[in-house]
Amino acid sequence: MTMVDARGKEQEFFKGMDQYRDLENTGTDYLSKKLSTHLINEITRKLPEIQGYIDKTIHDYQSQLKALGHDVTGNRGKMLHLILTICQKVEKAFNKIVDGGEGGGERVLEVFDVKLKEAIHKLPFDKILTLKNVRNTINEADGYQPHIIAPEAGYRRLIEDGLTLLRDPSARAVEQTHQILKSIVTQAINQVTELQRFVNLKSEILAHSAVTLDRLKESSEATVRTLVDMEGSYLSANFFREIVAAESFSYDPSRPKPQFVTLNGEILLEKRYDGLSAADAHLARISDHVSAYLQIVRSQLLATVPKAVVHCTVVPAKDNLLAELQEEVAGKEEDQLRRLLNENEEVARQRDSLQKRLTLMERAAREIMAFRV
Repeated sequence: MTMVDARGKEQEFFKGMDQYRDLENTGTDYLSKKLSTHLINEITRKLPEIQGYIDKTIHDYQSQLKALGHDVTGNRGKMLHLILTICQKVEKAFNKIVDGGEGGGERVLEVFDVKLKEAIHKLPFDKILTLKNVRNTINEADGYQPHIIAPEAGYRRLIEDGLTLLRDPSARAVEQTHQILKSIVTQAINQVTELQRFVNLKSEILAHSAVTLDRLKESSEATVRTLVDMEGSYLSANFFREIVAAESFSYDPSRPKPQFVTLNGEILLEKRYDGLSAADAHLARISDHVSAYLQIVRSQLLATVPKAVVHCTVVPAKDNLLAELQEEVAGKEEDQLRRLLNENEEVARQRDSLQKRLTLMERAAREIMAFRV
């Protein structure tokens, strides 16, 4: 029996019963129409709420798709433009972090203002400047120069020993700055959202950044090493001339005496050696002269090493972090660019799934608009 036959039988039943014959609200047909009218009324009442939910969902899906990025399949020009744009965004993010505060520029400043200063001030200069070491060094030295009150070779060797101590902290400042810049590159890469789906391009950016920073590190190391070495290759004779002149009885009392300070912060020309023998006083005076000279060099290096590191490493990194990669990419063929933009498979799956759901929601929105019209 078909549904039509069943409903015909149902109507015959109600018409054949005295208690139902005059009623209009009987039968499946009436119930269906009643329920349909009620359902339509409820849907109509809820339409603004349903449409609001659909509109919000469409916006969310569109935002997620935008974050994942569009499909990159296209011609060489479009792919090249995308890669160069991403490289520029990484460089911009890198520069912003370097110029920023905590996590960027402050970490670099801490290397110079705290770590380098602490490391240099903790160096064991006192072991070089003991009377015993000064005596042994002077005894092994020969040759005199008129402007120096002790053998030149002895002074030179003591100063060179002190400068040798300064090499390691200076080199560590270069290495510490290098490591900070490498970590900032990683931070910058993670901030560029559209890069995350291109695994190959991300690896290329990391590799080229590392090569650039390594090269800048070598340049910085050479410059800092030169700053230290040149202090030992040429002694500032005027320094010792001034000391000899200031300590002599013929020094013009109307002239202010130079305020040389030792590594311990003592004013050199105010030191007294009355409690020492003549020989020990002579050695102590030499030790203090070298200490004052090293103090000048130490102060100079604390000022010049940071400038050298920034000039040779930080500034060039900000200007040309990915310059070589961008130049290299500009010469690549279309298939090579496509390999760089070979995105993560999971990202592709997410985009396809979101696109399908967005299509369904947009269709629902159109049907609601048609229903309301």
